[in-house]
Amino acid sequence: MAKDVAGKKVAILTENGFEEVELTVPKKALEDAGVIVHIVSAQPEKVKAWDHDHWSIELPVDKALQDANPEDYDGLLVPGGVINPDQMRGKKEYVAFAQHFLEQAKPLFAICHGPQLLIETGMVSSRKMTSYPSIKTDLINAGALWLDKEVVVDNGLVTSRSPKDLEAFNKKVIEELGEGKHATTGQFTHTENK
Repeated sequence: MAKDVAGKKVAILTENGFEEVELTVPKKALEDAGVIVHIVSAQPEKVKAWDHDHWSIELPVDKALQDANPEDYDGLLVPGGVINPDQMRGKKEYVAFAQHFLEQAKPLFAICHGPQLLIETGMVSSRKMTSYPSIKTDLINAGALWLDKEVVVDNGLVTSRSPKDLEAFNKKVIEELGEGKHATTGQFTHTENK
């Protein structure tokens, strides 16, 4: 039985070009469970979604990245989309924000291309993960143990392949958020990218 997650706080870290359903569907599932959700971005005021092959809705930014403190959040959601993670992985502020959750063994949820951001932390080596198939090699090269499953959970790190896995992803997101911070084993240390 999952623990109650009502009142917990989750940051959704995103740039323009996130895949719409990979943000909106988990956000709704979290809010329906009573979780306080903030969209965190370096974009001023709003972020723009991508829907399959075209620009889509705009959502308000709840917290500017430069003003957001990862210590204030119980979990982190990184939606995919081809554009979004590629934009974030090139900016140290996004990488540092995500790295906090790996260092502190807080629940971290990434779907589709979202794990590209996590590669930049240097902290995915030996972690069991999945992703959209086109970034499988990137994750393997970063040392991750890539699995072709709808959802993979490794010590609070939840990953899924694509929007078709959202039901299983959302279920595990709520479950892992309920479990809270995981015990750190010391094996997930930061390594500088070579």
